[in-house]
Amino acid sequence: MDDNGILEQVPGPYISQAGQTLPPAATAEDRDYEVVIEAGHAGHVRLFFRKQKAKRGKFSHWFWLCKRAERA
Repeated sequence: MDDNGILEQVPGPYISQAGQTLPPAATAEDRDYEVVIEAGHAGHVRLFFRKQKAKRGKFSHWFWLCKRAERA
């Protein structure tokens, strides 16, 4: 199992807000992206995002998934 750091301590709205700063997932490079945010009681946090593809039938959709968080 992967270590996700302090991801469970970061409230969801902060993760969502950080994801909005990333480029569109459909056209972004296939690599990890880092975003540093102020996450309320968790303090300054570095979030690591990776793009994922959801496929249903012949349609697919790219989206951002936060994989890890650590104190910045």
